[in-house]
Order: sequence, then C-alpha cells, then structure tokens
Amino acid sequence: MLRLNSWLVSPYSAKVRAYLRWKGVPFEDVVPSVLALRGRIRKAVGKAIMPTVELADGTWLQDSSEIIDTLEDHLGGESITPPGPRQRAVNLLLELHGDEWLPMAALHYRWNRPANARFAMQEFARYGVPWLPSVVGRLVVKPIAKRMQSYLPLLGVDEGTAPGLESFATTLIAQLDAHFAEHPFVFGSRPAIADFALYGPLWAHLYRDVDTTALFDGAPHVRAWMERLAAPRQDPGAFLADDAVPATLEPVLTTLLAEQGAYVEALIEAVNTWCDAHPDAERVPRSLGETAFTIGGVSGTRRLLSEQLWMVQRPLDVMTPETLAWLRTLGRLEWEPRHRMVRRSFRVVLDRR
Repeated sequence: MLRLNSWLVSPYSAKVRAYLRWKGVPFEDVVPSVLALRGRIRKAVGKAIMPTVELADGTWLQDSSEIIDTLEDHLGGESITPPGPRQRAVNLLLELHGDEWLPMAALHYRWNRPANARFAMQEFARYGVPWLPSVVGRLVVKPIAKRMQSYLPLLGVDEGTAPGLESFATTLIAQLDAHFAEHPFVFGSRPAIADFALYGPLWAHLYRDVDTTALFDGAPHVRAWMERLAAPRQDPGAFLADDAVPATLEPVLTTLLAEQGAYVEALIEAVNTWCDAHPDAERVPRSLGETAFTIGGVSGTRRLLSEQLWMVQRPLDVMTPETLAWLRTLGRLEWEPRHRMVRRSFRVVLDRR
C-alpha cells in the first residue's frame, strides 16, 4: 500500500494522484496536517512539502516527476511513456510546460482573485489544522499562504504581466479543447506524463478554485479529459501509431517554443556561465538573477531559477536529430546546456561524476 501525502489544492499532488488512479495502484490518500508537514515529512525529505509518497518498505519519494518515474520502474504494467522518439520528446516538453510555465498563470489566478484567495485560505485551514474552527485555522495557516504568494514576484507575476498570464491561460485551454475534441488524451487513448502534468495546475488551481471554474465553460472537451483523469481506469488504451504527434498540438508547441523557450535559453546560458566560473561547485545558487520574459504576448521580468534545468534536461535526453529538426519547423529550439543536474537526497545538484 502506497501512502500519498497531499492536499487537493496542490497541483503537483493532483498530477501524482491522477497517475496512481490510472495505474490502478491501491494507495492511501493522506491529508497531512501542518504538524505532520513540519515534523514527520520534513524529517524524511528535508522540507515541509507535498506531494510525498511513502512506499511499503519505508522509502520516501518527493518531486512529482521523480515519484512517477520511480513508480513506473517499480510497478510495471502498461507504460505511460510513448514508444516513439517524437512522442517521447513532445511528452516531456509538455510536462515541462505544465510543471514550470503554466503555474505562473495558476498562481496569478489563485492569489490575485479575491474569491480564489479566500477559498485557498479556507482549504489550507481545512487540511492543515482541521481540529480548529475555520476562522482560527485561517489565521494559523496565513504564513503558509504568504509563502505561496511570495513566489509571485519571483515568477514575474504582477499587475503588468496579468493580461498576458490570462491570455496565455485562456488560449491554452482553447487549444487543448480543440485537441481533446479529437483525442481522449495527449497522444491517443492512453495518458502520458504530459496529461498528468497539464492536469495538475488546470484542475487543482484553475478549475477547482471557485472564481476560475468559468474559464472552462466553453471547453467541454477539456472538462471531459479532466473527468477521465479523475476516474479509475477502465481501459489501458493505446498511444497513436507511427509515432504520430497530432497537428492539434502544434499551436501549443509553437507557443511553448516561442515564450517558454526563450526563458529556457536564458536559464541555460546563466547556468553555463556560472558553472564555467565555478568548476568545483556541487550546487548552483537557486537564483541566478533576473531575465526578461514574455507570456501571452506581454513582457515582464522574472527570476532565473537554476533547479528548473533538471526538468529541461528531460526532453533533451530523448531528443533525436530528426525530432529536433521537426520541432524547429514550429519554432526556435537552441537549448545547449554544458552542465548537468541530478536529483540526490531530494536535492538538485550538479552532476560532477
């Protein structure tokens, strides 16, 4: 029996929960209190964070991508990894999009919409301190909410970028609705990690938060896709034959390469420069300064967060020359990291071996 430590308001928890449901794995969905987060969970993985997974042998897993990768290796059964190189690369590009780019819009909508912010505070209190009256609980969990809100300026979420964040989110939902009108999941009738990564912030933030559910009023196919991911698996399905990437995904990829791709290039250059100047370092500073970025056609400034390079490496590791050439027909892709990061003991460090 697996134990998933998670809250419903957590997008990365939603990503892992949907994976476990589809995999058909019996698991206990544990809602940790703030005492458990700051005590047992922080002792096990080094910080008060979710989701975490406890295996039957006492092993702990943390980070949604590493959790899913590890469980895929251990559980066997039908794989969520497409067999073809083009689908594999796009799969991990869309995971990068869902995990590292879409959360900007999700955080904006949660904390800059008063009704959503109140709802989130109520949820934090309900899960974190369930033994307290709601009004008292909201006061107790206020520091947690403040910490979440503190990420907004780091990610370039402010009044100036708000129109771009909202344009990006509504455009993405429309693009995905067009895709899911033709396909049950990203690559056919079987979900991949791209499905789970996109589902996390779309469901746990935008759809579930009370003041943004209406964003999906004109997207019935996205709603149906989320319902499929929330339901127990009925059929393992299959990935599209011949390594096909549907043309309905091309608008999503074009935006990804144009906007997130420019940020990734700046991040890689910053990491390359810092590591070249510190050849004996084992870790890169979490922040490497700021960079201009564009989202939804609107420009702003945000931090360069070095740990994201670990996620950037994932699609690069499976990129073939043919796939790279095809992606370059959709947009610029000049990602050339000279230094590699790995996860060890729940931390992202430089691979100096």
